[in-house]
Amino acid sequence: MKRFLLLLLLGVFPLFAQGSKFYLSQTRADLGDAVFIILETEGGAQVRLIEKEFNGQGIKAVYWGTEENTTIVNFKVYRKKLIKYRLTVSAPGRFSVPEIEIEVDGQKVESGMMALEISPRSSTANKSSGFFSNRYFFSEETEGPEDGDLKVLFRTNKDQVWVGEPILGFFTLYYRNAIRPYIDRDFSSSIEFPYFRSEALSGINLLIPEQVIYEGLEFETAVYNKETFILTPLRKGEYSLGSTVFHLEGRQQSFFHMRSIKTVPSKIFVKDLPSPSPSEFKGAIGNFKIGLEEYPKAAFLGEPFQFKLTISGNGNLSSIKDPLLSVCDPSCYPEITYLQTRQQRDFRELGPGEFGFYLNHSYHYSVLPKKEGVWKPEDLKFTFFNPGSGRYESVSLRFPGLEIGPPRPKQEITAEDTGNKGGPFLLVSILLSFVFIGTGAFTVLTLRKKYQAEAILKRLDLWIGSKRGFVLKHSMMTKGLPEEEASLLAGWKSDTAPLTETYKSLGPSSKATLIRISNWLSDKLKEEGSE
Repeated sequence: MKRFLLLLLLGVFPLFAQGSKFYLSQTRADLGDAVFIILETEGGAQVRLIEKEFNGQGIKAVYWGTEENTTIVNFKVYRKKLIKYRLTVSAPGRFSVPEIEIEVDGQKVESGMMALEISPRSSTANKSSGFFSNRYFFSEETEGPEDGDLKVLFRTNKDQVWVGEPILGFFTLYYRNAIRPYIDRDFSSSIEFPYFRSEALSGINLLIPEQVIYEGLEFETAVYNKETFILTPLRKGEYSLGSTVFHLEGRQQSFFHMRSIKTVPSKIFVKDLPSPSPSEFKGAIGNFKIGLEEYPKAAFLGEPFQFKLTISGNGNLSSIKDPLLSVCDPSCYPEITYLQTRQQRDFRELGPGEFGFYLNHSYHYSVLPKKEGVWKPEDLKFTFFNPGSGRYESVSLRFPGLEIGPPRPKQEITAEDTGNKGGPFLLVSILLSFVFIGTGAFTVLTLRKKYQAEAILKRLDLWIGSKRGFVLKHSMMTKGLPEEEASLLAGWKSDTAPLTETYKSLGPSSKATLIRISNWLSDKLKEEGSE
C-alpha cells in the first residue's frame, strides 16, 4: 500500500490562527440538514460550558460535543479544540442564532449576532433528469447508489511490520456515483485486531488523495477521523485488521436510507525479529537516542542527589521500565535507586512525508554516596531493534566523574546567641508555635484529602477494569459523562499505571477534573444500585 499523505492545502492555513472564534458550519441549509455553531480555540485551552442549551425565537442550540484535533500544515503541527452546538428549527425561515457563551481559560467568549437561513426541503429537486440525476440525485423511492459504490476500508501506513513495531490504522470511506454520505461506526460491533495491541486516539486529522483507483474503478475518498488507532503486533504471521460494521446514509442532495456495510479489512504481514538477539536487548523497537540530564557538578558524603536518563525517538518503549537495571542486576549500580518514569508522546513529522508519535521517556534516579572520592558508575549500553535498518543497534552513555566531598558540618546555634535575645526570642517562639500549629492542621487536611482521593480513584479503577481507549470513552458516555471528560479519562488511563499514580503527575486543574469524574461515577453507581 502506498504511503498516505497527512498534509493540508496552503489555503486552509488561516484556519489555525491564534485566539478563539465562533463560526457557523453553514449559513444556508435545507430543513433537516445538520447545522452547527462552533467555537474554535487553542488545543491546550481550558474550556468550561456555561449552558448546554441556548434558546432563540424559533431556534435553539444544543451542545453536541467537543473535538480535539491535530492537523499538519506544511510540516507544522497545529492543535485546536472545537466545541459544537447543533442548531435545530421546526420550520423554514431566516433566524437569529442564539448567542452562545463559553468560558475559555477563565474568560467568557461570546458568539455575537449570527444569521441562519433555512429553506424548505424540496421534493422536486431530486427528480431532475439527465447526467446529474443519474449521478447525484435520488428520490426516496429509489435505492440510491449500488452497494459496490460504497465501501469502508481499514488502512494502515505499512503493510509489512516487525513484531513490536507500532503502526497507524484508520477507516476510510470509498464512494462513487453519489455525494459523500453520512458515515458512522456501529459501536455495538467490535473491531477485530487479532494478535495486535490497540490504542484508540481522537483528535488526529488524516488526509489522503481525494480520488483513488480501487479494483479498476475510480472512487472518491473520505477519512473517518473520529477514530485513529496505534496498533502493535504481538506475534509473527499474516493478519486481517479492522473488520467491523459501519452505517451509511445519503445526504439531502443524494438521499438514500441508512444501510449497514462490513468493512474491507487490511492485510498485513508481521515479521519476527532476527534471531539470536543481543543479550542487552530488552524489547525496545524503533530508533532511539539516550541522554543524561540534571546531573550535579558536586556532591557530599551522606547527602543524596538525583539525576535522570532520557530515551527519545520513535517506536515502542513499553517494555523498558528501568534502563539501568535492564542491562544487569542491582550489583552493577548498588548506590542507585530507581524513583519513577515520566512518559511524553508527541504527534509530529518523523521523517520526510512520514508522521507518527515521537517518544521522550525520562527515568529518574537517586544516589546516596557511601564514600569520598570520584563517583563514576559503569557506562550504559542501550540496545534496540531498528525496523528501518532491520538490525539491532546500540547507543552508549558515559557517566562523567563526580567528586564526592566530605560531609558538610551542621550549623550550631550557641547558647550565648539565644540568651542575648530575651524578648525577641520569646516573640519568635510564639510566632513559630502558630506556624507549627497551622502547618500541622494543613498537613492533616492535606493527608485526609489525599486518602480520600486515593480511595475514590481506586473505586474508579475497579469499575474501569480492562476497558481502555475508545471502549472506555464509550462506556463513560453511556453512563452520561460528557464526551470531553470521557475523552480525558480515556487518555489518562494506561495499561502500565493505576489512576492513583497518574493522578500524581497531573496538573492542578486536571487533578480536580479526575476527582470530579470519580465522584460523579460513584454517585451514578449508587443511584443505579438503589433503583
